[in-house]
Formats: sequence, structure tokens, C-alpha cells
Amino acid sequence: MSNEKDSFVEAKLAKMSLLEKCGQLLTFTWRGAIPTPSGIEQITKLHAGGLCLEPYALETCKNLYWGRSQVDPNFKKPKDYFDIAHTYFDDHNYGVSVTPEELTVALNKMQEIAMNRPSGVPLHVTIDMEGDFKNDYSAGHVLQFPPPMGMTAIGDLDLAYQVANLLGKQMAAIGVTQFYHPVCDVNINPLNPEIGVRSFGDDPKVCARYVEATVRGYQDANVVATVKHFAGRGDSATDAHDVLDVCRGDLKRMREVELVTFQAGIDAGAKALMTAHTIFPAFDKEYPATLSKKILTDLLRGEMGFKGVVVSDAIGMAAILKKWPLPLACAMAIKAGVDTILLKADDESRAQCLFGIKTAVERGMLSEERVNEAVRRLLVMKHDQGLFENAGNMDPKKTAAIVRDPKNIEFSVEVARKALLVVRDDRKLLPLKKDRKIHVIEQLIPYPFLGKDLYSHPHMFCEQMSAHSINLILDDTAFHATDEDVEEALELANEADLVVMTNYYARIEKRGNNEHLVKALKKAGKTVVVVTNFPYRKGTTTEADAVVCNFSGSPDSIRASANLLFGAIKACPTTKMPIDLSAEKNLSTPAIPPPVKDAVKKPVKKKAFAFGGKC
Repeated sequence: MSNEKDSFVEAKLAKMSLLEKCGQLLTFTWRGAIPTPSGIEQITKLHAGGLCLEPYALETCKNLYWGRSQVDPNFKKPKDYFDIAHTYFDDHNYGVSVTPEELTVALNKMQEIAMNRPSGVPLHVTIDMEGDFKNDYSAGHVLQFPPPMGMTAIGDLDLAYQVANLLGKQMAAIGVTQFYHPVCDVNINPLNPEIGVRSFGDDPKVCARYVEATVRGYQDANVVATVKHFAGRGDSATDAHDVLDVCRGDLKRMREVELVTFQAGIDAGAKALMTAHTIFPAFDKEYPATLSKKILTDLLRGEMGFKGVVVSDAIGMAAILKKWPLPLACAMAIKAGVDTILLKADDESRAQCLFGIKTAVERGMLSEERVNEAVRRLLVMKHDQGLFENAGNMDPKKTAAIVRDPKNIEFSVEVARKALLVVRDDRKLLPLKKDRKIHVIEQLIPYPFLGKDLYSHPHMFCEQMSAHSINLILDDTAFHATDEDVEEALELANEADLVVMTNYYARIEKRGNNEHLVKALKKAGKTVVVVTNFPYRKGTTTEADAVVCNFSGSPDSIRASANLLFGAIKACPTTKMPIDLSAEKNLSTPAIPPPVKDAVKKPVKKKAFAFGGKC
């Protein structure tokens, strides 16, 4: 550090109490854009270091993270323990459409509250904006792009940089300071239920090049890039939200595959890294990376030379919570080398986590010097971004200018078009003929993923298909079609010449997608054209007569798919399948895990919340 920066950071650190320092190590979720008592007090009383945005939902302590409460029923409250206000909104009301201007104003307010704390430390504001169904802000026509695998399908590194840079500028104008992205996991297991198109692919060398371009794009826009999930979750057949996984790659394989992309991100200057809730026996046979000093301190910092901020993945996932109660896990993670803990649906456990870390220091389990080291890294990150001078001063008009700039909108549409891939069309069904009666079946995308406006709504595909023809029967199903949905579809298909349907895949939909509906229609002798976001068998199926993959369930990609089907646009000849699908041929789909039961049952917890042109 420079002398000036070093002096500033050390002066800040010296004035902070132990409680304030422990609070800096916690990143709490903030849902919606309403400054509630609990949302404010997590900043003023719990001294939050940062906020993770999910503006599509309502803040409520009725949320259960993937069906599981994060409260430790055996937590022993220290004498100085206190709790904060709680909000009891109905967790099935997912919030409203928040415009970029409105979100900018709301974040300015939260930063103002933070800067007026005795510590005067601004918040880091984080978000997931990976593309496809992992955009945690999708309202107000905000620009969305295909996920990593869609970018490698296009095959243009310069374009990947431009996408990252524009996405960074857009969100930085709103007040976001950090992306939990890019995903560095090399998806070498085709049946991976958690990563899929979130990965740049299955070739570590290709992935490394796109990771580097994405890191540069974000950070040139003054948004911290966070490479994840270290040390790599690409070779997994489970979801860390459900179980603690073991990656059994030996040392040679780890160095030739998993670590290649992370080293590329580190060498590109990534200022943050997120851990995986996965055991990597090649480095540590006992603890998952999030809790492993051998992995986070010895390997990551000692061997790979990472000097930035280490972020835990959401600490309340079942991979951690089934074995370690949340307050203990927070302290263990900090001790191992994590600098900031991410908590998701943590409303009731927030104070437990703060005092869990503080008590660990007071009892000698965790050294205060280790806490100081972590806080120092966070202060340096915030100083380097100019947050001590500029936090809370975002101009909503500039936000609107970026989001609504015709050139940027045109660019988003063009990228979506370039990512289109005709996977197969052996019967030459494309382009669709308007004189043929088409039964259109659209999956209802889960409400949280939608912008809740006429740009991003549940019937975008039907809307765009209707723009090309009115010789249609419009139909919809649940994301996983019910028995009633299947019965209706089979009946309506009898009135049509062919069926055009969506078969998206989303990892949070544990029941699956519409593969079973494709099979039912084909068994009934129907001609079926599928549009999917997922290039693996779950999306493309083996039965459909023609398949178009758009790699993304976002508005521009969905509409581009319909345009391609009717021949209004053509697929880009340079776009290629970015993965080797031959490895999938002899694999069977793993069983869907049973629903996660609530860890703590309380009368007030009524429901579970599922998230959480030219070429």
C-alpha cells in the first residue's frame, strides 16, 4: 500500500471497536428497496460491512434458505448480546418491480446511513449478475446478457470483455461495487446440477481466457470481480445448497483443470475470490474449502499469490449447516482465511453470526490480528474504489442514461442473437411456415427471475411468436409441467400441425423441467421443436425433432429465439457448441435429492422461500 493509503486504513482500523470490526466481516442480504427497521439496523447496530442485493424479493424473516432455517437453537448468548428488529412480511409476496433509478436512490440512502456510523465506513454492495437465471436484478429493462457458456459459444474474447464492461458500468452507476462473478468452475461433469451454463465450458484453457477478459471488463468499470467457486465445483453431481460434496480430483488433475482458471483470474488482477463449500482431498481431506486453512491460506495465498478479499459462498447452505451451526461456521471460516461472510436468508441469525465471531475472539479461538487482517483488506478494497469519497452519491439520471441508451439496448439484442445455436434440425422444420398451425407451449419462468413488467414477464416467448404469426394456439405450463398441464398439451396438440415449446433448465427447480412433456408429445406422434437455454441433454432432449439453444432465459435471448424460428434472423455461422457432449452419452441423470427439511421449526415460520444484426 502507498503511505497515504496505509495511514488512512490503519487510522480507520485503530478507531474501530471489536464489535465494529466483526460486523465489517459480514455481508447481509438486502431485499427490495424499502429501508425497513431491520434493514437499517443491520447496518447501524450490527455494523454490516456490505449488502448483497436481491431487489426482486421482500425482506422477511419468514424466508428459509432452500427450505432451511439458519438459526442455531443451541447458541449461548453472551452477556452483551442484543438482537435487532425483524420484518414479518409474507414470504410468498416476492416484491415489486424496482426501476434502476429507484434502486439507485435506495442504495444512496443505505450508504448515507453507513457513512454516518461512528466508523464512517461505506458498504460494499454486491450482486449476482451471471446471466440466464442468475440475474439478481432484472427489472426496469436493465440490460441482461447470456451467461458464460453463451459467451464461449459466440467465441469472441473482445465481445466478452465488452459485455462485462457494459454490465459493470450499468451496475456501478446504480451503486453496485462488486460482482460475485466470473464463475471459474470448469464444467467437466455434464450432469452437474448447479453449474452448467454458469461455467465458460469444459476446457480449462478456453475458460481461462474468458475469465481473464471478464475480470478486466468488470474492473475497468470499477466493479470488483469475484472469481468463484474456489477451488472449483465443475466436477460435481450435487448442489452445495443440498449436500456437502467431495471433489475427488487428484493433485495432478486439480492443477491441470480446476486451478488453471482461478490462476488466470488472479493473474488478471481479480480483487476478490469466493470459496466453495466442497471438500478437496487433494489439499484437505477434512474441511471444505470455506473452512480450510490449507486451501485458503496455504494454497490460495501462499502458492497462488492471491492478495485480494476472500468471500465465503452463502454460509447457510446445507453443505455447511448440516454439520456446523452458523455462528461457529462463521468464526471457523474467518480463521481459515475468509475475509467476509456472505449470509442470504439470515434475518434471524444475523446477530448470532456477529456475536459468534466476537465471542470466538474473546475466547481465543480466533485471533484479533486475523480479524484486523481481514478488515484491513476490506478497507483497502473500498478505498481503492473511492467509496470513502463517493459512496451514496450516485446520480439516478446517469443510471437511466446507460440502461436506456439505444446503442446499449441494440448491443444487448445483438449479443443475444449471436448466442443462438441450432443444435439439430434433421427434418428441416426451420424456418417455421406461417401456414402451419402451431401449438406454442411456454414454461412459466419462476417469478423471482422476471422483471415483472411488459419487457420481462411470464409470456415473453408467446408474445414474440405472436409477432410473427397469429396461426397459433398459445399455451403454458408450470416450469415442470403438472399432470394436468401434460393432459391439456396433448389435447391441444391434436389441433395443430406441430408443437413449439420451451424446455428451459433452472437449478433451483428441483422437480426438473419439461423433458417429460417432450417425451409425452413424441409418444403421441407429434412433431416437436424445442427452445432451450441448456445445451446438455436436460435441455436439448434426445426426442425433439429440432432444437434451438439460446443459452439464456433472459428477455432478449427468448425473443431472439422466436425470431430465429420464423427466419426473421439467421444463426451466426461462427457460433459453435462450446462443450464436448460425447461425455454425456453414457451417463444417467442423478436422482433428484429429497426436499430439505427445516432445521428449526417455529410456529411463525409458515412457508419456505425458493429462490434462497450481423455477425
